[in-house]
Amino acid sequence: MKKQNNITPFSKDIAKWYSDLVLQSDLISYAPVKGTMFFKPHGFSLWNNLSKLLNEEFIKLEVEQVQFPLLFPEELLNKEKKHVEGFSPEVLTVTRVGQKKLKEPLVIRPTSEVLFGTFFRENLNSYSQLPMKLNQWVNIMRWENNTRPFLRNSEFFWQEGHTIHSTPEEAKEFSKKIHDLYHEFANKILLLPTIKGEKTVIERFAGADNTYTIETILKDGQALQTGTSHFLGDSFGKAFNIKVQGKDNKKFYPFQTSWGVSTRMLGAIIMTHSDDKGLILPSKIAPIQIVIMTLFAEKNSKILEIANQFKNKLGDVYKIKIDSTNKGIGFKYQEWEVKGVPIRIEIGPKDISKSKITFSIRNYEFKKEINIDEFNEEFVASLLKEHDNKIYNNAIKIRDDKKILFQNISEINKIVESGKYGIAYWSENSEVEKKIKKETGATIRCLIESDIEGKCIHSNEKTFKMALFARAY
Repeated sequence: MKKQNNITPFSKDIAKWYSDLVLQSDLISYAPVKGTMFFKPHGFSLWNNLSKLLNEEFIKLEVEQVQFPLLFPEELLNKEKKHVEGFSPEVLTVTRVGQKKLKEPLVIRPTSEVLFGTFFRENLNSYSQLPMKLNQWVNIMRWENNTRPFLRNSEFFWQEGHTIHSTPEEAKEFSKKIHDLYHEFANKILLLPTIKGEKTVIERFAGADNTYTIETILKDGQALQTGTSHFLGDSFGKAFNIKVQGKDNKKFYPFQTSWGVSTRMLGAIIMTHSDDKGLILPSKIAPIQIVIMTLFAEKNSKILEIANQFKNKLGDVYKIKIDSTNKGIGFKYQEWEVKGVPIRIEIGPKDISKSKITFSIRNYEFKKEINIDEFNEEFVASLLKEHDNKIYNNAIKIRDDKKILFQNISEINKIVESGKYGIAYWSENSEVEKKIKKETGATIRCLIESDIEGKCIHSNEKTFKMALFARAY
């Protein structure tokens, strides 16, 4: 007998489908404060696997790890006016300790530009110390009224990278290098065919000269900002009086970048790959890549013996779990299906009598038998490759099927109402952009460089830039 899950179908109610899925797949449970969550072992392992692989890429760029405080004085935030304006509605402050009112409120970090600015001022003296490349993996708080796990939390986990350079050219080049890294990581590891571009002036990170983004198109046609990299210029250097001595012995303000991805990436994975049965996970970050499900192992010691042989044989290469519980095989299949395990192996009395095992791949509707000795490292690699290829191709199909090229502003509302996103030629105009957002709820997620020149949809000017219009989480 197969256990039935209680996940609401995607086609019936997208919001309920999503919340059912994250809870039943054992990623999280809700915490007492709105917008926060208990990150359960299966979910946190997923985040840790992602973090580890991404951190390996940072190391290649000679980025070093640091850990900065959770709190800082409110007056530090007020030093960079544009930055304050961008974050004011989301900032949480601590005003009391016990019954004692603090002389000055303390800010719970919404991001750490001000802390890095302070650190750079205190620790940099000479151009010979540049570039300095730092990153931290932390939690942050930004108060949200409409929350959804991973997609929009009040508290979330992320990496926050900051670099400081002698020249604007070097800093801008590094911010673009991180942008490319995020795009490649999303595509190759997370199997998310993201769209890469630059934010408009009004959508930039507060205080940045340029913001580069990768956007994921989700199953419902909405976009999700999956990672950003910012060229900050020297504005934070001036705001925090960061001066270093140059080769000519003259003091100058250095140039900075900041960049980050968060647990929002997990939301992108869930909302792009998963189905009504549960999670579908990229194999490289899956907490469990292979689950070995035993049947009647308590009656036949040979069954568990063979399961352990598989784990010993492949456990150094793949993440393997043996499920030797007394649950029926149908219940086990459903449990590991909803958790998104790529490969499930079944070993029972009938299997070992034939020297075979039964296996299935998460996103395929089949079970197959194979000789026990044929299930080796190379065979597993081929199965995971097949699993991942199907995930990626499905995601590309979502991205491409949801796209509409258009030539008239009046079409935007119809496009986003139908669960699609639009791309059109665009010359920047903040007033027109704000008007579109107010009337349709769609924003320009990014500007994309085109190889072919076209006419802007609002001005008819010739341009090589195209804008991606979508509703977003």
